[in-house]
Amino acid sequence: MSLERTDGARRLLKRELDAVATRLRAEAEVPKAASLAGDSLNIAQSVQNQELAGLNAQRLSERARRLRIALSRVSDGEYGICVECGDSIPSKRLVAVPDATTCLGCQQRLERTRLADCR
Repeated sequence: MSLERTDGARRLLKRELDAVATRLRAEAEVPKAASLAGDSLNIAQSVQNQELAGLNAQRLSERARRLRIALSRVSDGEYGICVECGDSIPSKRLVAVPDATTCLGCQQRLERTRLADCR
């Protein structure tokens, strides 16, 4: 990978990671569940909002983890190389999914395998 492409990938990944960190901070500001003194509907909605915020925070944390891995792959010179087959991951895929570690063909094969394992 050229130095220019490496720098561009690093900037893109850092920008993505900053955006995820900002969203995680926003999730932390979701109001806590209503006290039991409120009516049942308000309590239920408050609990539901807390659960959704927790799920979203987990999703964002996982995304941040994958972005940090991608940044380390840039530093190691492995970014843009499929971990499954060793071929280059197309630039269009990396723009769409900056933390991708597999080419499209390998990703499809992995998803088919996972789907078959679930049956």
